[in-house]
Amino acid sequence: MMTWVSISGTALAIFLIMAIFMADRLKELELAPVSERDRILTGQGIDFSDGEGTSASGMGIDFELAKKLYSDLDGVERISFIKIIWGRWGVGLRNETSLASEVMGVDDEFWKIYDYKFVSGSPFEKEEIASALKLVIITQSLARRIFNETDVAGREINIDDAPYIIKGVVEDQYPLLPDGGIDVFITFTPEAKSNYYEGVFGNTNVRLLLKRGIDSGLVKQQVAKRYEDLNRISEKENKNFSYHDQPYTSEELNSGTFGSNNNPRVSAKRIERGLYYTFLLLLPAINLSSMTRSRLRHRISEIGVRRAFGAKKRNIIGQIFMENFLISLFGGLIGLGLSVLFLLFMSEYFITNVDIMSDSMIRIDVSPVIWNIFDWTTFFIAIGACFVLNLLSATVPSWKAASIEPANAIAKSR
Repeated sequence: MMTWVSISGTALAIFLIMAIFMADRLKELELAPVSERDRILTGQGIDFSDGEGTSASGMGIDFELAKKLYSDLDGVERISFIKIIWGRWGVGLRNETSLASEVMGVDDEFWKIYDYKFVSGSPFEKEEIASALKLVIITQSLARRIFNETDVAGREINIDDAPYIIKGVVEDQYPLLPDGGIDVFITFTPEAKSNYYEGVFGNTNVRLLLKRGIDSGLVKQQVAKRYEDLNRISEKENKNFSYHDQPYTSEELNSGTFGSNNNPRVSAKRIERGLYYTFLLLLPAINLSSMTRSRLRHRISEIGVRRAFGAKKRNIIGQIFMENFLISLFGGLIGLGLSVLFLLFMSEYFITNVDIMSDSMIRIDVSPVIWNIFDWTTFFIAIGACFVLNLLSATVPSWKAASIEPANAIAKSR
């Protein structure tokens, strides 16, 4: 019973560590259309104040200001301007019931940064963006819901009661990836200047694709310098723009520790995650230490008899260590299997995607990408740490048990 309790404790620790790690990995997958995730940076949000004591911040930037801050940066291969559209728009055929869908405005460069797979049609062209044509690219799932097929390029569709021509249809992407909830991509058209602090706020975001081998820090330094130049120009108007370590890396975006008026705290998030893992690793160590002492107390007579027949201390200690190793290994394999089964069959009840516009919780099916989020390195680190902790927890009890004189050990069993 004590052996199975020890195995269960180790299995539980490995299960929790792997489940938490793989759940975190869901937000960091390098799958199409973000196969180059590590090279993509995001510029979003502006924090602004003036000499009259007024301050404001928002996720959308004025288009011209976005160009001043992010265009023509050294080390950047491509830049795409994104039009963020709040809320859901009605999408469907004329005179038929519309489907509420998330919409985003994108330019031609967007399709060169992200590797969406087209099942019909093609991406927007530069000339089409410049001409402000009403074109749209939709996902295949939306195409099926509206047309009952996916080869619908060239057909007309209504978006927010306006007619658009479908330029292409793309495969659905994994819902937890960036822009995973977007079903409709319309041609990017900068909005009219905002009445609230003209030239500051708007609905533009920026995506940057770094050149290979370029560190994000180089780009951040250039953007920080542009903020300084912008503040020097704006001094006469008593305007001040706060720089918050933009543009953001994927890790910074996924940390959930930033807003338009504060810096991302990636280090704090890493420390928090490390504390979680440490706590989970300590659980089996404490469990095994107690179980090892209990087992050895019940095996004192066995150890005494073996010592009386010539067994050496190192043989006794080696056997105890081997037992703990097998418990760690067996428990680790059970925990690994449980974590995979959990994400395959139970994750939809625990992992959700939050729609910030409607405060709704959307269940997510993660089974199609289970082996993309699994990491053998993490598993071996976790089970190795469990073994080391178990080894340390068994050292003192095994040494004490092996050091008892045979006569005393046999006598204690009576």
